[in-house]
Amino acid sequence: MYRAIRKQWEEIPMVYRPGRVRVAMACIGYSGVYAFIGWLFFEHVAGAAALAVVGLRAAAGRSGAFAERRKREAASQFEQMLFSMTSSLQAGKSVENAFRTAEDDLKRMYEGSRTILLDQLERLNRKVENGTPTERAVQEFQRALSIGEIDDWADMFCTCKRTGGDLVRVMRQTSRSVVEKMTMERELSVLIAGKRFEAKALSVVPFLIVAMFRYGSPEYMEALYRGQGRLVMIAALALLGVGKFAADRLTRIGS
Repeated sequence: MYRAIRKQWEEIPMVYRPGRVRVAMACIGYSGVYAFIGWLFFEHVAGAAALAVVGLRAAAGRSGAFAERRKREAASQFEQMLFSMTSSLQAGKSVENAFRTAEDDLKRMYEGSRTILLDQLERLNRKVENGTPTERAVQEFQRALSIGEIDDWADMFCTCKRTGGDLVRVMRQTSRSVVEKMTMERELSVLIAGKRFEAKALSVVPFLIVAMFRYGSPEYMEALYRGQGRLVMIAALALLGVGKFAADRLTRIGS
């Protein structure tokens, strides 16, 4: 379990990892909820402890979902960066000045808040100012953010810089493809949002029903908490887990 959680954590790019406080709160919260579910279904310390450990894995999964959300935000900000750079290049500015202008535009757009893409863009500009070749700075920017659209753009950018290609045309085409992809994802998100809420609500209902019967009519559920009845509860909990996993996979964009 520890190795699986550690591997899942290491797969998250450094810039998208949540802070330690957020991770600690997620671990405590998920472990507590899962321990309660274990007690609700088994009324046994071992069952509650086992589910609490599973809760740690679920917390790691939420860290991955948090990182994916931050990555989508960075992709959206990259779209704005491309618009700014394309306008600057069309106005006759150099590539280096276009990067600096994009940084200034993003600072005005997200005034008062720090964003992942803006931080990486500032690092790129500082490196170029300190003498790092633009191509190398762009490649480091690409590796840090690890976004498909940025990978494609960075490869085309470096190729154009080396071969003297039409950089303005490349920026325009990349901007168009990013906008189309982001628009499609937003439309899908709107369509799926309702189903995702229904799936979350339905995943809670069975636990509420079990709690209602167990604590409202204890004698009605007593047979399920001893002997072969525990096997029924294990099977029911396993089926609920499979159902929730399937619902999460079906309502996850880009999975």
